[in-house]
Amino acid sequence: MSSPVNSNIFRNFSLATAANFFFFCNFSAFFLLPLYITELGGTEADIGFIMGSFGVTSLGAIPFVAYLVDRYGRRKFMLLGYSLMFVASLLYLTVSGLSAYIYLIRFIQGVSFAFSFTAAGTFVADYLPPARKAQWLGIFSAFTIAAYAIGPSLGEFVIGLYGFGTFFIYASVFSVIALVLALFMRDGQFTPSSDPYGLSFFRLIASRRFSLILFSNLILAGGLGAILNFVAVYLRSKGLQAFYFFLTYTLTVTAVRIFGGRFSDAWGRKTVASPGLLVVSVSLAAMYLIDSPLSAVLVAFVFSFGYGFLYPTLSALVIDKAGEDERGKAMGALNASYSMGINFLAFPFGIIARDWGYETMYVVTGATVFISFLIFTIFGKGGDS
Repeated sequence: MSSPVNSNIFRNFSLATAANFFFFCNFSAFFLLPLYITELGGTEADIGFIMGSFGVTSLGAIPFVAYLVDRYGRRKFMLLGYSLMFVASLLYLTVSGLSAYIYLIRFIQGVSFAFSFTAAGTFVADYLPPARKAQWLGIFSAFTIAAYAIGPSLGEFVIGLYGFGTFFIYASVFSVIALVLALFMRDGQFTPSSDPYGLSFFRLIASRRFSLILFSNLILAGGLGAILNFVAVYLRSKGLQAFYFFLTYTLTVTAVRIFGGRFSDAWGRKTVASPGLLVVSVSLAAMYLIDSPLSAVLVAFVFSFGYGFLYPTLSALVIDKAGEDERGKAMGALNASYSMGINFLAFPFGIIARDWGYETMYVVTGATVFISFLIFTIFGKGGDS
């Protein structure tokens, strides 16, 4: 491959990674939205419904988004997604109380996420070197995780000094930066989908090529949801602060994806994914044992080490199996399985935590991921399944 082509690949990959990073700074800043809902007089139930509406809308939009991305290109829908997130972030400045209006804004943010992340992931997939897919996807996703440490952290500082009005402006600026970066990007080579109605998305989900990967990703996302949704309250019940876990998670996952993403390129996808699922299942069950800052850090490290390998590996596996005219649908399906796992499995896990305690919930969650590990290991085909 000639040097100009290599330079073009690196340029567009770098721009897409940076744009996705800034978009996720905006997205993750709204993890602080419950503080605003509380200030408006909202209850825990209001927080749950308003925050959850984002995931429902995003999931519902993904099939339509995946169809558009495969048929008409990637970059234009990244621009649309970034623009929608910018507008939605500023619309919070016009909120005066809890009403259907705030749900409408969350719906817009959910649609924005579906467009932005699906289009960006597919855009990057078009530029991945065949022998280094997982390595480059690891770098791409590492910057996504890094954004989680910046958006909410700086946002909390802004709220404390200047209030929520300035915070919403602060969050929106990240999408402006992403939008500007996307203006300098160019779509890579891809074959436009010939599916006129987008029904092939649903055929892809049910196909033998993808169903096992998507199921494993769904269960894995449920395990991650058990961490993100419940660990702060669980650690508080132990007299511990959540930052022990989240700081370890952010640093470990980022490092693993930057330096370890290439392993599945060299060793095979299944060779890396199967042990990763096993490590995650054991670490989730080990949440039962946390009783000190040191144990919280150790369990967080083990969980993050296993989870850090899985996103780039499963993503690369999906891309391996997808044709040029279905990469958008394949990445959309992967994102949909993630959204279903992290949002919908929280309901049964929450009931278990309510009735039998968080320790029992984490043991059950670990057992669920372990079953996924067994199914993936036994029924996956060869080294790349």
